[in-house]
Amino acid sequence: MKTRLRSILERAVSYGLVAIAFFGFLYFQEYVGKSQKASLGKKADDLMKLKLQIDDAKKSFAARQTQIDGINKQVESRKLELERFEKLLGRTASYTLFIDQVQRKAQSVGINILNSKYERPTPAPGTPGNYLEFRFAMGVTGPYEKMKHFLWELENSMGRLTKISNLVVKPPICDKDGNMNLTLTVKTYFIQ
Repeated sequence: MKTRLRSILERAVSYGLVAIAFFGFLYFQEYVGKSQKASLGKKADDLMKLKLQIDDAKKSFAARQTQIDGINKQVESRKLELERFEKLLGRTASYTLFIDQVQRKAQSVGINILNSKYERPTPAPGTPGNYLEFRFAMGVTGPYEKMKHFLWELENSMGRLTKISNLVVKPPICDKDGNMNLTLTVKTYFIQ
C-alpha cells in the first residue's frame, strides 16, 4: 500500500508540477508575448517614422541638389560674364592702343586735342589686385555739338568700359569761332 500510495502521490505531484509548469508557461508566454508584441509594435512605429524621415530627407536632398545645380549654373554664367568683361578690358600692354583709339575718335568727330598726359596703369581701388586703372588727361577744343558727340562717343562706343572722371570747361565757354575748351580725364581699366 505504501508503494501504491507513494506511486499515486508521485503521480499527483508529477501531474501537479506538469500542470503548474504548463500554466506557468501559458502565463509567461501571455505576459512576455504581450510585452514583446508591444515592443514590436513600438519598433514598427519607429521604423515607419524612420522611413518617413528617409523619404523627407530624400525629397529635401533632391531640392538641395536642384538648388546646388542652379547655383552652379549661375556661377558658370558669372564666370563667362567675367571672362567676357576681362576680354573687353584687355591687357595692360594695350593701354597705348587705347590712347591711339581716343585720338582717332577725336579726329573722326572734328575735335582737336591740344595736349595730353597719362599715368601708367595703377591698381584700381576696391577691385581685385589684377585690375588696373588707367587715367588719360587731355585738353581738347571744338564746337559744342561736336564736343558733346565726342564725349558721348568716349563713354559709349569705345568697345570697353570708359568713364569721363573729370571735366573742366575753361573760360570763356565759347571763343569768337564758337569753339569751347575742355580739360577732361578719361578713366578705363585693364587686366594685369
